[in-house]
Amino acid sequence: MDNKIIGAIAVVAILIAAGAAAVVLIKDDGDDNVADSNSMVGRLTVFGNANNDDYINSDDVDEVKAILAGEKEPVYFSCYKEYKGSVAKRSFADANADGTIDETDLQLIQDMVDRKEGMKIYFYDVDGVISSCTYPLTTAAVGYKSNYESLKIIGAVDTVKYICNQVGDNGAYHKWYADFDNDNTECFGSRFTPDYEVMKDDSPSYILSGTRAWFDSNMESTVAPLGCDVVRLPFWEDNQTVPAIITLGYLTGHEDNAYAYAEKADAVYKTIENELSGVELKDRPLVFASYNGTSISTMHNGIQELVTLAGGRTPIDAGYTSGSIDLEEVADNMNPDWIVLDTYFGFLETYTTLEETKNKEVDQLTNTDNKYVQAIDHTQAYKNGNVLFLTQGVYMGPASYISCAYLANHLYPDRFSFDVDAMFADYVSSYHSDYSASDFAGIEYFDLETLKTYL
Repeated sequence: MDNKIIGAIAVVAILIAAGAAAVVLIKDDGDDNVADSNSMVGRLTVFGNANNDDYINSDDVDEVKAILAGEKEPVYFSCYKEYKGSVAKRSFADANADGTIDETDLQLIQDMVDRKEGMKIYFYDVDGVISSCTYPLTTAAVGYKSNYESLKIIGAVDTVKYICNQVGDNGAYHKWYADFDNDNTECFGSRFTPDYEVMKDDSPSYILSGTRAWFDSNMESTVAPLGCDVVRLPFWEDNQTVPAIITLGYLTGHEDNAYAYAEKADAVYKTIENELSGVELKDRPLVFASYNGTSISTMHNGIQELVTLAGGRTPIDAGYTSGSIDLEEVADNMNPDWIVLDTYFGFLETYTTLEETKNKEVDQLTNTDNKYVQAIDHTQAYKNGNVLFLTQGVYMGPASYISCAYLANHLYPDRFSFDVDAMFADYVSSYHSDYSASDFAGIEYFDLETLKTYL
């Protein structure tokens, strides 16, 4: 977890004694940088998580008592009061997110510890916005692959009432999430612009959606008359999805499964973070991770973050900007140590049989003019064999810790030896037991040498 962003934020807190009550006021000035939702000091991104850990418990009550007594200082961060609106300073100790830490927050946190139903809970969402919902979230409408995946992980498939046409209407992802399409669910159409009329007579308690940059930015105001909340968490946008999973687990009362997932992912992320804690950014290998080798990705596109999590240095770190890049520039000036390319086939994507899918993957990678392999086959990284191929199913979304481990093994072979095959097999058996890891052998993550054997 990147605490530097939080630690760099300068905030003035004024402690005021008002009779017997202590109040901490938060002054909205200083650094306006809003942290990415997977870079918060606390991974459970719920206001009320006063001590910034992964849990809501009595420790948070004690933390606020200590803050009000002047014995501890709260940790502040920047966030938006509304999407793309004014920036505010807040602390997770400020349970009602009103800019003041006081006895009201203390009582609300106690209610959260006691799991009082009907509470209004505030949380930090994928866009850095202070959002809210009624606890607990019970029935859902869901759109987009990674959101379905998250509900499978926490064990909440049976709470879903509405699905999008990616899964309903025999959509492209139906085969992976057929258990959501049953007699108790109804299709609401596009995940980007849902047909809310479908839900008006029997509304769910919340819609599980994604970033406002892609998914109806007016969704909250549209469904408010239905008494329906909107939950937007980073199930793919920031690649590392542990904060999103444990936050959804808390909001829905499915914490046990969420923490079980976090343990799997932490075995990768925390191992890498601890092992490389003394390695400066300038000394890390430069990795050009691109969908097809012709452009530089930036945050919230699902591939740059993988490089950072695996201990690499991105083109952005090296001074490049996002967008298209000349193929000769990559070879002559960027000269990355490693290159990572992506395909849309395999696990959780387009898949028929192993051999047919492998052939389609190989054809896309090798026979697409001036893209994929043809875009990078003149680089030194290619000549050195330092090219890796990943499918979106294992690098974008909750399974991304698997690709992170695979990449780290190659970037630092003397430091890491993660059993990636075992991780993938465990993931498939845990969350997609209708399939076996052998159904995807050799096509989810592989290197250039392996690709050449497929030709």
